[in-house]
Amino acid sequence: MPVNAETQKALMGVVENLGTAKFGLRESETVGVQEIITDNSENPSYVLLDARSEEEHNVSMIAGAITKDDFLVNPDKYKDSTVVCYCTVGYISGACTLELRNQGHLNVKNMGDGALLGYTLHKTSAGVSKPLVKADGSATNDVHTFMDNLAPLAGEGMVGKSFADPPAVFITCMQFFEHLYIIIGNDTYWDIMTQVIFK
Repeated sequence: MPVNAETQKALMGVVENLGTAKFGLRESETVGVQEIITDNSENPSYVLLDARSEEEHNVSMIAGAITKDDFLVNPDKYKDSTVVCYCTVGYISGACTLELRNQGHLNVKNMGDGALLGYTLHKTSAGVSKPLVKADGSATNDVHTFMDNLAPLAGEGMVGKSFADPPAVFITCMQFFEHLYIIIGNDTYWDIMTQVIFK
């Protein structure tokens, strides 16, 4: 069954509104969802890196994905692979991709096409009812959507979860500001923060 065009369009609208283009990643530094899905050989070409928070990981992940911490412990382990970062829709993973590439890890790319929600949308459209896995490896249709209104974009049958407690929201906001600081630099970061706080 083909992906619902209206849902895919709405998802890409969210991606555009978030401004993932600001990371300046070229097309060659992004891997499409369909390419990830069809890469199902015994020796896959891609290593998927879940750039989200631990709370989001605890809801579900793409099977076989690693975390940023896993990568940073031993980046040489992945030097001969293409590492593809993903998050809910591609914003945090875009920042993570840029950060890691700036550290010299030029084998790191970002997942396009709406990232995790694009992945679940494609999988459910193909009849996969539980396209993600929980920490114990069991298949699930739960997906952390960060915001409730993104849940319908995850695909038919997916169950959207969002942050249950304020500390988790705070931690994710802090991760965002950490990525922002790395990307735009010290002076620009503090100029923006001063305007936000004191305006």
